[in-house]
Amino acid sequence: MNKIALKYHLALLLMSFVTWGFFVLVGLPDYYQRWSYEAKVIIIILVTIMYIPLAPFLLKKMFPDREYFKNSLWLALYLTVPLFIYDVIFIGWIGGEGLQFIPIYWYLTFFYFSFWVQFPLIGLLMEKNIEDE
Repeated sequence: MNKIALKYHLALLLMSFVTWGFFVLVGLPDYYQRWSYEAKVIIIILVTIMYIPLAPFLLKKMFPDREYFKNSLWLALYLTVPLFIYDVIFIGWIGGEGLQFIPIYWYLTFFYFSFWVQFPLIGLLMEKNIEDE
């Protein structure tokens, strides 16, 4: 991956924490456990769709170069690994569920993997659009 400046690492880390905090607040009191299966699927779809325009915006805004694919890997990293760590602490450790939360909170687990597909695809498309200009 590209080397990026410390300020971008810190900005991405802050963004990941704020994103996680927002989703925790929306999911209170039990982090979406009382929501119906259908509601969880709808949220997954809506969040996935929301990141289609948001990812290019973030890639253009947060990274000074136009290496969108490589930078999309940083975006995927910071929107999956820290959120997983926050969930391990919040649900697994504080909530006492250990790593058994992973299948129980499948709607969270989905994003630990989906962003590794979605963001690089968006980055590739953005680079292809540069070549086509």
